Amino acid sequence: VIIGTAGHIDHGKTALIKALTGRDTDRLEEEKRRGITIDLGFTYFDLPDGERAGIIDVPGHERFIHNMTAGVTGMDMVLVVIAADEGIMPQTREHIDILTLLGVERYIIVLTKCDLADEEWLSMVEEEIREELGNKLPSDTPLLRASAVTGEGIPALKEEIGKMAESIRPRSGNGAARLPVDRVFSVAGFGTVVTGTVLNGKIVKGDKLSVYPRGLECRVRGIQVYNEETDFCVSGQRAALNLSGVDRQEIRRGCVVSAEESMRSGRRVDVRIKMLEDSSRVLKNQMRLHFYSGTSELLCRAVLLDHETLLPGESGYAQLRMESDTALRPGDRFIVRFYSPLETIGGGTVLDSDAGKEKRFSSEVLARLRLREEGSREERTELQLREHGGTMVSVEELSRELGLSRSETEDSVSVLKDCGRAEEFPVSDSIYIWHAEDERRIREKILQVIGEYLKRYPYRIGIPAAGFRNALPQKMKKKAADAYIEWLVRVGVLEKEDGLFAPAGYYPAEDEAYLHVLSVFRKEAADAGYNFRRIDDMEFGKIPESDIREIFSLFQIREEAVEIVPGVFALPEDVSEMERGIRSVLRENGKITVSEVRDMFGTSRRCAKQMLEYTDRTGMTRKEGAESERVGNL
Repeated sequence: VIIGTAGHIDHGKTALIKALTGRDTDRLEEEKRRGITIDLGFTYFDLPDGERAGIIDVPGHERFIHNMTAGVTGMDMVLVVIAADEGIMPQTREHIDILTLLGVERYIIVLTKCDLADEEWLSMVEEEIREELGNKLPSDTPLLRASAVTGEGIPALKEEIGKMAESIRPRSGNGAARLPVDRVFSVAGFGTVVTGTVLNGKIVKGDKLSVYPRGLECRVRGIQVYNEETDFCVSGQRAALNLSGVDRQEIRRGCVVSAEESMRSGRRVDVRIKMLEDSSRVLKNQMRLHFYSGTSELLCRAVLLDHETLLPGESGYAQLRMESDTALRPGDRFIVRFYSPLETIGGGTVLDSDAGKEKRFSSEVLARLRLREEGSREERTELQLREHGGTMVSVEELSRELGLSRSETEDSVSVLKDCGRAEEFPVSDSIYIWHAEDERRIREKILQVIGEYLKRYPYRIGIPAAGFRNALPQKMKKKAADAYIEWLVRVGVLEKEDGLFAPAGYYPAEDEAYLHVLSVFRKEAADAGYNFRRIDDMEFGKIPESDIREIFSLFQIREEAVEIVPGVFALPEDVSEMERGIRSVLRENGKITVSEVRDMFGTSRRCAKQMLEYTDRTGMTRKEGAESERVGNL
């Protein structure tokens, strides 16, 4: 559980935390000298049930709102601190606006410095708070009185915090761990240390992680949770990570430490943005803004996609074009502030963290963004599959794009697969997913390419994979393409023989030309016996030479003919008889000569040499000694 503070400068946030925990969160000399919190302060608090909660003390001064927003990341509840002697002040309102925009739902209003006011004044201030904040905070928000000086109300506040903590659901431990960095420093003898709130998953000592948006690789050397050494930290905890492999200068507040290949870095972010009801500003297209999300602060321009301007209280779709890289996930909350003077004007939710350049007022773009915002997990998964331009995507990449854990993504894909809207393909140690319509379209394209090839070469049994790879999307990786082709064979779309592919059930033509060549060859070969004739010397009529060679290649596959040497074919039964005769001599003598083969089959020396070249090629014989001698490989 993470507890935060909010409130105007000098309303006693830091003093209240010290009264709760006994620890001072002001860590900078300037903070102690001036008596105000400038940067984030961190400590912890033991709840009544024994669980340890993190506490983040945020600055109240308007000049340090950028530090305040960084501290909101991961807060489960917030103590809205209002001094009894001053009541609600400007930063009280702005802090609550920021917290609401960033999705914080649980609050406790703490009326501090109660020792400085009488009962009548306190009651009046409480009434003012209820009236002014009633439409900003949940109706059941507790309001307690406290004094850090006298200790009044501190036990009751601890009890209320404990009750509220019980209602907080444990954060999901699924998905890639993510820690937005709010502090970074070096420790002599240890190196780089970053701190932050773990938002997802689990980080274990020894893990290999990356620092985004740059994608710097690092390893976790050590972990502290609430000042205690530990081997791991989980979602919802404040943690300090000692990292190796990265220098202090390479990391800054706003970076995100997460699992390798788990996040996307980009500069175009599609969002739903809502203007504050009481903002004094109008958001115009291409307006320059300060953007805050997680612990990051960037400059951007807002491209309004469905409005010319956004008035106070209005909301719409926009693309925020950052001036530097950022690392976000869909669903992340953000706020935007007017460029100058700095003033919070609105906020919203990230829909696509690495978007393409969107066209304004496009019905297609707006429909897609609406689906990203309002669609079910399965609908958003299907949309993301469609975004891949007809190619498949690994489950890891899909999870990264959706901002989901791998198990959540796999569950969504399983639903889509059951509905016939997705297909899965195991590839190496991953799973690749394809939208079913895209897969069917590519499958039909492949069958068309193969069909055209076999129409052009009707006597071939198939086409090599290289012959139809151009039908696959150019972006498809080779290992994914290979897996897909094998899948087509496995599910019976294609058949594979001798490395060649054809549609399932395909049988090469036995047309008139084929049957004529077969008839001529059988007669010529039978008449010639072992005085082999070249097919070039046979008369096949007007059939093109190229077709004749294709037909003889098919004869070999169908065992209608055997190629003795290039261009010379014999009947299979004659070849079998020839092999039996040569094998018999080899068994008796261990060797055979060209002359012996010539005499055995009553043929010419040329044909006898061709017979032995054939048996050399098939491995029955091999040359040894004189050119005309062979020994057996029986």
